[in-house]
Amino acid sequence: MSWKVIQASVIGASHTMRGEPCQDECAVVTFSVACGEEFFVALVSDGAGSAICGGKGAMVACETGIRVIEEWVRQAKSLSILSREVMTDWVDTIRYHLWLSSRAEDLLPRDYACTLLGAVIGENNAVFFQVGDGAIVIGEGGGFRPVFWPDSGEYANMTFFVTDENALSNLHYEVYPTAPAEVAIFSDGIQRLALVYKTREAHKPFFEPFFTRLRKAADDYECDLLSGQLAIFLGSPAVNERTDDDKTLVIATRKPLND
Repeated sequence: MSWKVIQASVIGASHTMRGEPCQDECAVVTFSVACGEEFFVALVSDGAGSAICGGKGAMVACETGIRVIEEWVRQAKSLSILSREVMTDWVDTIRYHLWLSSRAEDLLPRDYACTLLGAVIGENNAVFFQVGDGAIVIGEGGGFRPVFWPDSGEYANMTFFVTDENALSNLHYEVYPTAPAEVAIFSDGIQRLALVYKTREAHKPFFEPFFTRLRKAADDYECDLLSGQLAIFLGSPAVNERTDDDKTLVIATRKPLND
């Protein structure tokens, strides 16, 4: 069953007040390989507010990551041979392109600092990886759960970035022997809405309405309309009262409507 996807990146109120652009990015692709297996790949990146070109870094990370991962999956035709070394190569390639971009602007890699979250899901298994905060939530057993807890640094409001020299030591990854039918990926701008910090769980009332509506979508056109509605919601006063940061959310399902 093909994936249905909605996605949006919306500027935060604090960035609007300072006349800054949105520094979040996301990218999604679905495709089938020669053997007929369908794959879903999604990336989310949040440019560091302290970085001169954090938003550009997030864009480069997503664009490079989608290209590199899709090329690898098309050649491998399966996730069964996936290893930490392969994921390290993905991240290293992204880091190299961030270095190239910063060098072209006579800047340093830290000027392109950004987080990185990724999901690669086939028909039989999946892999998730993350550097920094934000979260990946999967549908499981009638509920939802985070794959990793948002990774914070030593102090409050700090995290790790894919441009850090020790980024690979802060790379979290997990290979799943099964393939979840639903996944959400989001930047730290909506962590407080989507997660329950006391119990380190996903906040089901936040996710369920999105997935319930998306399961009913008839085609890509309706998904596009829902993506527009998602952007309006993320930029609404009700959400901005809870968070003034940029907000990115990707919601994807291949779950049947009557399931």
